[in-house]
Amino acid sequence: MHPPDPRPCIDVNDGKRVVPAEPGTPILFALMREGIFLPSACGGRASCGQCRARITAGGSDHVPEEIALIPEADRARGMHLTCQVRVTGNTRIIVPESSLGAAQYQAHVAAVRDPVRDMREVDLHLDAAEMHFTAGQYVQLLLPGSERAPQPLYRAYSITSPPSRPGLLSLLVARVEGGTCSTYVFESLHEGDAITVNGPFGDFHLQGTDRPALLVAGGSGIAPMRSILIDAGERGREKELTLFFVARTRADLVWFEEVRALEARLPRFRFVPLLSHSRADDGWEGERGGMASVLARLLPRLDGHEAYLCGGPGMIDSAIGALRSRGIAEERIFFDKFS
Repeated sequence: MHPPDPRPCIDVNDGKRVVPAEPGTPILFALMREGIFLPSACGGRASCGQCRARITAGGSDHVPEEIALIPEADRARGMHLTCQVRVTGNTRIIVPESSLGAAQYQAHVAAVRDPVRDMREVDLHLDAAEMHFTAGQYVQLLLPGSERAPQPLYRAYSITSPPSRPGLLSLLVARVEGGTCSTYVFESLHEGDAITVNGPFGDFHLQGTDRPALLVAGGSGIAPMRSILIDAGERGREKELTLFFVARTRADLVWFEEVRALEARLPRFRFVPLLSHSRADDGWEGERGGMASVLARLLPRLDGHEAYLCGGPGMIDSAIGALRSRGIAEERIFFDKFS
């Protein structure tokens, strides 16, 4: 007979899972070590605000990082960032039921491509299981070797491939100067290498409405849009779709020809590439300048639309302002903001 585990326990969703945890470990990582994966697009750095859970027993005071990201009303009812709360004793938490469906997968790199400069496309072949996901969701990639660290290093990447290929996931990784994970992907990850991912995560996907949808992507924010568009084509969705793709120069328009081909095949899809740093002598004949002014000219009123935005914080904030000024209600604007 084994002696009882002396470690404190985390009770998840009123006993659906009860797992032991090392004292002093952030709840986010304590759960990960027991196969419970919460979304954390920033990898536990308290910048994305996604690893929320309601702590009903064993919690602590909110730290400044939580106060900045969690509204006061939610804090009052016990919402915390699980990356910021350390295990000190038995703890009871409530997490979204959807999080309990995420799992960890072992995979091998099937292919590596560089579609444009400073962008790497990685195809992952899942070893023993399929991941069933919705177009627009993301996975978290585990940096090899970090699983033995007190806080393993995860980074979130949107799935660019369609749900019709549940055994093969494609990810788009942008090179980030000094970025630990992107440096690994660009300099050390090769075809045939083993890799670990968990997921799927996220609520960024087309709603089941008949409203026209405006998709706005900046840089590598095109990744979930590609999955959404391919999926729409495969399923024969008749929803009206318009994609504004904002890139710095023509050389940064990843999958330009592929998306043009999708536009030719999908009768209700319109593609509007926009260059923010195009020169007058570069031969570009498409849209130039700021997204807000181009949007106002091409789509002056958007009262009946819904919008989906993916990119950096600056682009997202600018786009939200432009869309609201054109008549889109805030509750019909959905976004996936990079941390």
